[in-house]
Amino acid sequence: MEIPQRTDVVIVGAGLSGLACARLLQAEGIDIVVLDSSDAVGGRMRSDQVEGFILDRGFQVLLTAYEELNRSANLNALDLKRFKPGSLIWTGKRLERLGDPFRNPTTLPTSILAKVGTLEDKLRVALLRQRLLRRPAHMAFDGPARSTEDELRQEGFSESFIDQFFRPFLGGVFLERGLKTSASLFRYYFRCFAAGDAAVPALGIQRLPEQIAEPLGALVKVNTTVRSISNEAVTLDDGSRIAADYVVLATDGEAAATLSDIKAPESKAAITSYFSAAKAPINEPLLVLDGEGTGPANHVAVMSKVSNSYTSQGRHLIAVSGVDQGAEDPASFHESAQTQLTRWFGPGVSEWGHLRTYRIPHALPRHPPGFESARPPQKTSCGAWVTGDYSDFGSIQGALRSGRTTAEALLETIHT
Repeated sequence: MEIPQRTDVVIVGAGLSGLACARLLQAEGIDIVVLDSSDAVGGRMRSDQVEGFILDRGFQVLLTAYEELNRSANLNALDLKRFKPGSLIWTGKRLERLGDPFRNPTTLPTSILAKVGTLEDKLRVALLRQRLLRRPAHMAFDGPARSTEDELRQEGFSESFIDQFFRPFLGGVFLERGLKTSASLFRYYFRCFAAGDAAVPALGIQRLPEQIAEPLGALVKVNTTVRSISNEAVTLDDGSRIAADYVVLATDGEAAATLSDIKAPESKAAITSYFSAAKAPINEPLLVLDGEGTGPANHVAVMSKVSNSYTSQGRHLIAVSGVDQGAEDPASFHESAQTQLTRWFGPGVSEWGHLRTYRIPHALPRHPPGFESARPPQKTSCGAWVTGDYSDFGSIQGALRSGRTTAEALLETIHT
């Protein structure tokens, strides 16, 4: 199918937001075309095949409690492989285990005895969990505008528990250990982790956008770069023009800023190095956290223990990720991380083979307290519609919801 010269709606960007928008418009009988400069759909949610391993471009998981995910995707068809609830925490002396006794009561004794925080801290986690689960998910966004760090202190958690558990755990979620992210997002994510699982599709994170894109078929045009946009047309790199009644800008925030007057959102970087190993450092699908705070690695996951499909020739795949300053030096990260992890797992770490390092410079938008009032406008000055996780909040949930709500608003305009 050739690129049309005219259509009802042109959507620029085939990430989750653009695909979710396109799916709803298509279902309502609107003629659309989706354009993306990359060689495949997915935006930041991409996976590569390297030496027989599946490497997601940066450590990424989906949370099964995301409301929009359950609305937009067939989770059974994704063949989700789940992480075990809980984590192992390196304290500087040993790895301590914190489990989720609500879902696995056998972890209660080890969690109580773990030398991470106090017994009161662990009771406060249980009480917070129950309080958040009693309320609908959207109510997590109700509350004072303050940082996650301030919220945790107001909840009464000890500084040692904040440093050893919350900073590395939420550091992996927020991509910043300072916990300056809005407390509303902390409450929402904490509820999601309590209500569901962290998981990956068996064949890599890219399977999610691929599945969402499947009904669109040839309406998605990859390897197609847009040079400029207006409210009634887009111009491609080759100079050709597609006229449309409406244009939807569904790129990431940085690309949107180059195509319009939208201000690029402040963002956070992340880095992940992948290693192959003959022997796994742990034998469970658990997240391992840097409770010591030395870095550069913040969290580690043995992906071959999560999904066998990620592996190659019986070897294990290990994802090592950093945030903040740890994400600033991609050239040396994998070597520095191996040195750090030798203390956690022993001398066998030196035998791991480095496969590839991904640095994602704009992995997530920053969401300080009150970020909701600073979201970009629904339209650019030229009249193009805007959608993307940065216009909601940086997550799979935010990206899908932004795409859906943009499509709903556009449909209301079309039918008025």
